[in-house]
Amino acid sequence: MITIDTIAQVDRYPAEDERVLANQIMRAGGGPAAVAAVALSRLGISTAIVGTIGDDEDGAEVLRIFAREGVDTSGISTGANATAGSVIVASKVNSSRAISTRQPMQQVVLNAAAKKLISEAKWIHVDHVGIKQLAAENISRGMGPKISFDAGYNVAGFDSSLVDLFVPTDKQMELRFPGIELAAAVERDAITGKNITVATQGSAGSTGYSAESGLVQADGFKVDVVSTLGAGDVFHGALLSQVIQGHNLADSLKRANAVAALSCRGLDGQSMIPSTPELNTFLKEKS
Repeated sequence: MITIDTIAQVDRYPAEDERVLANQIMRAGGGPAAVAAVALSRLGISTAIVGTIGDDEDGAEVLRIFAREGVDTSGISTGANATAGSVIVASKVNSSRAISTRQPMQQVVLNAAAKKLISEAKWIHVDHVGIKQLAAENISRGMGPKISFDAGYNVAGFDSSLVDLFVPTDKQMELRFPGIELAAAVERDAITGKNITVATQGSAGSTGYSAESGLVQADGFKVDVVSTLGAGDVFHGALLSQVIQGHNLADSLKRANAVAALSCRGLDGQSMIPSTPELNTFLKEKS
């Protein structure tokens, strides 16, 4: 899912027929896997994005953003509809956001470049749109790149053994395992799925389990928050980057938590994602 979003920060939501002054308004790239791709690239991972955009100015802006971030866009296809996007109003008083979304882009068949990129990749990271395309493209665990899944939506009955890195939210884990504590649920998913399972917990941090590490937990970090928009997507990209770079799971969670926290210094989900040197400096200051 690849979007161009218009984001406004207000002190409070307007009442009916009321106009309020925005503190900031900006346009930025969005989409769970798209934001994760930017995080991966900034953290030093060679990254490409596969998805569908429209033949319009928003689509052109998507390509400019990824080019600036060093993300390979040869796997992006152009569809018949307008590029996906949202208008997002973030309220400081409510610490929440209201989102009005354009009809999602209809994904087209992967182009030849996308198929080549996937065949040569070590990992493929998918969001709630991409996970549905894997079977259609004959992509499965153990038959090519390892699979990482941003499992933030509607995964109560998902078979986690289909992916190598399964990362739901704590709320999704509650739906998967009603009445079971989060740590036990994470461990159960990882053992049953024979994978790495990590549950995100917002500002509280994250909890993960792998056969190598056992159960680990990492606290979140305090920063001056402008917006939490996209922080979960940033976490997914950051976590995968640390796994790829060979950090153990405990350190990967800690470092991904820090990257996600630092991204909250910006109104959008991308502009304040740190580089690896910036991340290391931040963690050194916090130690």
